[in-house]
Amino acid sequence: MDRRTMPMESLAELILLQMEKGGSANLTVTGCSMYPMLYGRKDSVTLIPTQGKHKKGDVILYRRKSGQYVLHRIIKVTETEYICSGDNQVMREPVTQAQVVAVVDGFTHRGKPYCLQSKGYRLYTWIWVEWFPLRKYYLFVRKQAGRFYRSIFKRKHK
Repeated sequence: MDRRTMPMESLAELILLQMEKGGSANLTVTGCSMYPMLYGRKDSVTLIPTQGKHKKGDVILYRRKSGQYVLHRIIKVTETEYICSGDNQVMREPVTQAQVVAVVDGFTHRGKPYCLQSKGYRLYTWIWVEWFPLRKYYLFVRKQAGRFYRSIFKRKHK
């Protein structure tokens, strides 16, 4: 299969057209906001049209007021908006239903396809959403452990 890189602004037009027809679209993700679930430029998602209200734990593609497209998880649902955050972030962002372009129906991580109904994925989602207040501590510890590991690894190879 021939792969090409396009700016999301150009690609979004094709995705929107596909969603209007009721189809799906596969998209290789960029960035690191959804790590560890998705690795930028390596993993991909299958997007389907958004239908009705979404629930906590859904991963949605939405358009910010700045025009930037973002793929993040819903961590809270209110009457008027969704509160979203990347799995690798602690910032919360309000998103209205009108901003939602598509919802993730499946994904491929490290070459392996994943079903959103699997017990493992549902457990992962529950942990990532329900333990959101603890995420900043987890990210801090992970960062420090990475620094420690790299400092030891570099010493061995000098």
